[in-house]
Amino acid sequence: MIRLLVFFSLLGCLTTYAQNGAKLVNVEFRVFPVLNIEKTGIFYQPAPDAAMVELVFRSRARSISSYEYNGEPAIRFYREDGLDDEGVMQYRIVGQVDVIAGEMLIFFAEARKSKRNFEFSLLALDDSPKGLPMNHVTFLNFTPIPLSCRFMDRDMVLTPGENKPISLEKRLNEDIFIGLAVTNENSHRVVLKSRWQFHKGNRHYILLLPPSREGSFRMRAFRITEFVGDFQSFKATEHDGES
Repeated sequence: MIRLLVFFSLLGCLTTYAQNGAKLVNVEFRVFPVLNIEKTGIFYQPAPDAAMVELVFRSRARSISSYEYNGEPAIRFYREDGLDDEGVMQYRIVGQVDVIAGEMLIFFAEARKSKRNFEFSLLALDDSPKGLPMNHVTFLNFTPIPLSCRFMDRDMVLTPGENKPISLEKRLNEDIFIGLAVTNENSHRVVLKSRWQFHKGNRHYILLLPPSREGSFRMRAFRITEFVGDFQSFKATEHDGES
């Protein structure tokens, strides 16, 4: 009887360990700063009990280095918060994002006011060819409201966050009109009008940001173009700009 109790006790421990282990995820990610965030002094913990690692950002481009993460299905980012009484560095959370894929690109933008009071609003994308194929574009809406959009002769609504990728195959090397508007029950205001060309062998992110100053209705749009070839490697950002 004692042996049976010991056996079931050990079995219970192993089961609990397996359940806890199943919660851990493995992911590789790169980081991308949106506009002029404070890019230095941001850390993450690659694995439970591992030492903190500082992220290295590039200006308006994805990081050259990729970062490995093994842990809970949410990655937290920190800044140093001073030494405790024993001289050990303490850290405070400045942003958090859920793991959505094995390869991710994480955009760091200034946080809007929220209960969490984080410094950064983070947007994680599936960075694999499946997440954003070559010759496709995706709109990243960093505003808190849906935007009415006219693009490639289609009308759509761009919700906050990432929107479904759109194929450009039939309109490569052509001028494509894009128009954005904010609508409600009583008004319809155009906030962006432009024309862009897209070329073969690339994939594109369109970052939609609120006006730079209060009271303005001029939406900011930045186009990020990446040459991806056969997806075996990613190269530096080719172009970005404001429209």
